[in-house]
This record gives sequence, C-alpha cells and structure tokens, in this order.
Amino acid sequence: MSTLTASRSLTAADLKANLHDIQDNVVAPILLRFGRHIFLKFTDGTKSREWLQRMSHRVNARQAEHGTGFTVNIGFTHQGLRVLGLTQRSLDSFPEAFRVGMQGRARAVGDVGPHTPEHWEGGLGSSDICAMAWLRTDSDEGREEATRIIREEIEVTGGVEIRFIQDTKALAHENGIGSEGEHFGFADPISQPPIEGADAPFYPGDGVLEKDGTWRALKPGEFVLGYEDEIGSAGTQMPEPFELRLNGTYMVFRKLYQDVAAFRRYLATAAQSLYGSDDQHHRDLVAAKIMGRWPSGCPLDLSPEQDDPAIAADPNRRNNFTYEGDDKGLRCPIGSHLRRSNPRATPLKRATAVRRHRLVRRGVEYGPHLEDGALEDDGIDRGLVNLFIQADIERQFEFVQTEWMKGGEFLGLDPNEQDPINGVGGEGTQFSVPGAKRPFLFDLPTFVVVKGGEYLFVPGLNALKGIIEQKF
Repeated sequence: MSTLTASRSLTAADLKANLHDIQDNVVAPILLRFGRHIFLKFTDGTKSREWLQRMSHRVNARQAEHGTGFTVNIGFTHQGLRVLGLTQRSLDSFPEAFRVGMQGRARAVGDVGPHTPEHWEGGLGSSDICAMAWLRTDSDEGREEATRIIREEIEVTGGVEIRFIQDTKALAHENGIGSEGEHFGFADPISQPPIEGADAPFYPGDGVLEKDGTWRALKPGEFVLGYEDEIGSAGTQMPEPFELRLNGTYMVFRKLYQDVAAFRRYLATAAQSLYGSDDQHHRDLVAAKIMGRWPSGCPLDLSPEQDDPAIAADPNRRNNFTYEGDDKGLRCPIGSHLRRSNPRATPLKRATAVRRHRLVRRGVEYGPHLEDGALEDDGIDRGLVNLFIQADIERQFEFVQTEWMKGGEFLGLDPNEQDPINGVGGEGTQFSVPGAKRPFLFDLPTFVVVKGGEYLFVPGLNALKGIIEQKF
C-alpha cells in the first residue's frame, strides 16, 4: 500500500495503486451471473465481529471450495456499525442520509404511495438490518454451497441472524446485448460512468462531456471515499478517522418489482393513441420514447425512427451522443427515463453540474421472464435489483431520485411530470412525446414498485479489518 495521509485528497494514481483494497463490484462489476443478497442482523457485537473475522478472508477472494467458485462482499448499515462497536465519534461523523437510512428518508426521496416502506419486504429499511453480504457465483448450485458455508460459520460463532435473502440472475448475459435483456425487454446494462484510475474500458459518451466535445473519465472521489472529486477535493462529509473511509464507498440497495403485463398492455394503448396504430413497430417506438433507447440498446438520439442493433452492438457508438440540437425532445423525449438519468448536454432550468450527480449502477434481474406475448400477470415476483455506488448518497442517489426522477420542472416540463418508468402512476399523470399525433400520454400505470432498500457503507479491506479489531 502506498504512503497515504489524511492531509490531502488522493488522486487517480493513488486509486490505481490501491485497487486491491477496494471491494469487488465498486469500480468494476463482478461478471458472475448468479447472485444472492443476504441481509443480516447482529445480535451480539463481540460474536458478530468474530463471524466477520472468519468471513473476512473470503471478501474479494474468487475462491473455490468443494468445487464451487464464489466471491463474497459486505456492506453495513449505520445500525450495524453501532452494534459492531464503532465509537460514537465515528458513528456521528457519517453523513445524515446514511445515519437515518433509506426508510427514514423515504418520503424525502419520493417513496410514497405503492413505494412506501410499509409495503417493503423482509424488514428492509428497519433497525433489524445491520449488514448485507452479497454473493456472486456461476451457478445456482454454487449459490447454495456458498450460502451453506456462511450459515455454518454463523452457527459456529452465533451473534448473527439471517433476516432476508434476495436472489438474482443476470438474464441479459445469456446471449449478450440485443438478447432478452431485462424484464421490460431492453438490453441492460449499456452504460456506466468511467472512473479515472480504474482498470476498466472507457468508451465515448460514458463520461464527462468537455466544452471541446471530447469525453473524459470522472474523478475517483465521485465514487470512492478519500479521493479528489469533480470540484478538486474530497468535498463530501467523510466518516472519521481517515483510515475508516479510505477506499470505502456507499451502496444503495433497491429491489424493484416490474409489472411487465401492465407495461405491455399500456404500450398497445399508447401506440394507438400517439400514432394511430398498435402494430409491433409502434409499440416498440412507444417503449423507446418512454425509455430513451430501443430494445437493442440503441439510443433514440442516434436513431429516432427505428431500432439499429448495429449501433447498439458497437461500444464506441452506442453512448456517443449528447442530445445537442434536440432541445424540444423530437428525437428523444426530454422526460424519458434515459435522459432524466443522465441529461448530458440538455439545457436544464435549474443550474447544476450533471457530472456531480452520476451513479455507478450494478443492475441485476430477479425472477423469470414473463412468457412472450402474455398480457396478464402470472403472479411470479420479477424485477430488478439495483446497487447504486457513490461517495455522497444525498448529492447523488437522493438528488437523482428527487430532482430528476420525481419531477419535470428542472427540464422545463410540468412540475408534476415524473419519470415514466420509476414514477408513481395513476390518474392525472402524464408524459410528453413531442412530434407525435397526440403529444401526450396520460394516466400512466405504476410500472415499477419499490419492494425494499438499504443504505450501506462498503469499507475498504483495511478498514474492514479495523472495524473487526475495533480500531475506530
């Protein structure tokens, strides 16, 4: 490990030298298709630390036991850190959003109506949840074997209870981009913000757009604690001491149920309303207008009239766009999900730097696909588990939820116009589709429902050791 001090913000060069201390899935995804998210309650601090000690050698270790390859990572809620014995000074040094937790911040971020915590599963968001361990492996059998090992070690130490388990399976990896993709039928994931100093490919359109039209990676401090960010310093409130935060990050867990049948039914109705035809092309066009991309992943900004899988398949093209010249949303509706998530060069009515609100998203599907062509729900739970990674929950995740997803004023739309995918649907909702025969959709259903979530601190490996040894 390089010689580091708390007196300066670390640079991308420091990040490159310290990638080994950052937990997997933060700066680079874990490309193993089968996942399991195990939510834990710590009932005894001493015994919980003993369990962590036994588990810590597995974190970031792509190991094989009994013929099964898997990796384990772990993040903690504020309550979990309290039970583990962090000092009050360290506990108080965490930002308010993390201390309060997702359930306490639900109304502030727009988790109302069907999204409210009273409907959440497994005690998510409550004080019962102290940590989440997430497993990645290459088979369902591997997932079960890894879980068996964790359960056995809990039985040895005691002090830990499993409260909720959420499985995932990356369906889009079966055939690559352009295959079945996520449950609404879109290829995913397509784009991630590149991090300066990380060992990951950087394609045009993924990063920060400079005034000369070139793209660059984002500063590491936007996603990893202790490093310089886009304003030249570690500007967010940081947990103390320095060694606790170094190479750590915040992860937001969100379980999102997708009502696929309602989405499919609405596409037919909306296509007839907007274009006078509900044939497959116009249903796909409506879906693209809502999402901002065609099912293949090709962006509307590059191909507004029809899907172009060749663009989607080319990593140098599929994100290389800015919305320049489309201020009215004729190519891509201003309020579409993709454009809200990253407005790029879209003129905003409220001054803000887009680069300060980027998120790394690790999205993985859960549940099987609804049968092709089915327009009625089959009663099976399916959707998406999102893991959002950032250095500042309030400035990044919460800002995107409240400002960009839950309203339209920042884009010059009706203040009540929400994101058409993640918003709260119902009577009176609307979505603007400039250039269509009838340029508005009304009374959108709630296509996605929050089923639970957590705010987690994901420490670096040295900090994890310090937590176990009660150094903070």
